[in-house]
Amino acid sequence: MKKKYKAFIIVIVLILITTVVSVVNQKSTANIRVHDFYSLASYDCDENSFDKFRKDSYNWYKSIENEDGVYLINTAHYAKKVLKIWEKEEVYKSVPKNAFWYFAASPSYLNTIGINIEDAYLKQAENGVRLYMIPDTFSKEEMEAMTDFLKEDALKSVEQSSIKTAFTDNQKIKIITYTPKDDYFTWPSEKGQPLTDQAPVIYVCTSENMKYYENESLTATGINSYIKFKNKETMAKYSNDTIIEKYQLNFTPSSDIYNAAHESKMVSSNVKKVFA
Repeated sequence: MKKKYKAFIIVIVLILITTVVSVVNQKSTANIRVHDFYSLASYDCDENSFDKFRKDSYNWYKSIENEDGVYLINTAHYAKKVLKIWEKEEVYKSVPKNAFWYFAASPSYLNTIGINIEDAYLKQAENGVRLYMIPDTFSKEEMEAMTDFLKEDALKSVEQSSIKTAFTDNQKIKIITYTPKDDYFTWPSEKGQPLTDQAPVIYVCTSENMKYYENESLTATGINSYIKFKNKETMAKYSNDTIIEKYQLNFTPSSDIYNAAHESKMVSSNVKKVFA
């Protein structure tokens, strides 16, 4: 009888935990409203032209990055198990202590989520200084570990870039803190990832402070895309640009991209509900 009673208690506890998680998820989803930006969904480019496509995409983004309604956002979540692998295999000399979200975001995107950058720092980023923002909610130990990691990561394989920028030439880095004031949408790319994070580590991304990882990834599509447009009207302003026709670039609402990702079981169903 005691074994049955214990088993019954365990089942009840599991049901309660599942219910609480479900309620929390529903509540957080209900409170999130993300603008339905247009993201790159597809393109037409053969393998022989791909390097040229990457360079053309970089030059195109560079020419429009300061226009109204043009954004860049790409995120990644580094779980504890990933950090342990980095440490074990000595991928980095300095490894952050705790799991974290990493946002590569343009100043224009950060402005839309209420994170503003002082003009002096913004100018540095635009001139090629690799600018990072660490939440001031981190402990001293976390701050030091993250600072060392970001500096190391910024310079890692920087010479690989086939697209030269001011950063790849000068390799200057600036790290500052910011005060998180909201729950920030994470643009999840895997099933089970949370929709928001309160303290992401931010790389303030400009065309001149990119290295190969970003400037060769501007062609990424779907939930991994970088370039975003505010809406269809903004996208239409660039519909006659040579690159659009040459590579048949197709930008679609992010909600459609996430709907397709959910149908393919790449992300959780609650992501579909956040787009305004």
